[in-house]
Amino acid sequence: MHKSLRLLHRGLNVEPLVQNIIRQPWLWNKHTQRTEIYGGPHTGISDIWVRYAPIEMLKEPADFAKEHDSVWYDAGYALPQIKPIAQALMTLVDGERLGGILITKIPPGGCVKPHVDHGWHADYYDKYAVQLQGNCDQAFCFENESFSALPGDVYWFNNKQEHWVVNNSSEDRMTMIICIHSDRKGA
Repeated sequence: MHKSLRLLHRGLNVEPLVQNIIRQPWLWNKHTQRTEIYGGPHTGISDIWVRYAPIEMLKEPADFAKEHDSVWYDAGYALPQIKPIAQALMTLVDGERLGGILITKIPPGGCVKPHVDHGWHADYYDKYAVQLQGNCDQAFCFENESFSALPGDVYWFNNKQEHWVVNNSSEDRMTMIICIHSDRKGA
């Protein structure tokens, strides 16, 4: 199918999580280092930080590249549907260590610009995506390939290859990214 992306599962019931997110709009953009403060490819999108380095450790852009143990943020407790999904994915890929978890929202007509992820976290963990909202007019892209994920799709992607996301639709594109260290490398 794709060299830089592998579909692992279709049809995960994500609707309870999506509805819980909709009921708690204050969870969005509590931490804007990725999307506003430091600039970069994620400008113009919204984030819910669920799990990553302790927030007091992230004062400068270089801090994101430092080795750390990920911790749960308030959103991890406000959205209890996330932990069972993360645990099931850890089991599916023989995960050894759970890293960051992030929910991103790209508005209609928005995008994540082309980039390669760098730093300790990006090098140590594999990235998996759980599509919460999506349609055929939205795509996760690499050179010469793209994938339009639908709600409930679960896929691994190679964040060490240049990648970007486009939303050419009239609705938000929402994705939960779960970082897992495993010897299986992309399942």
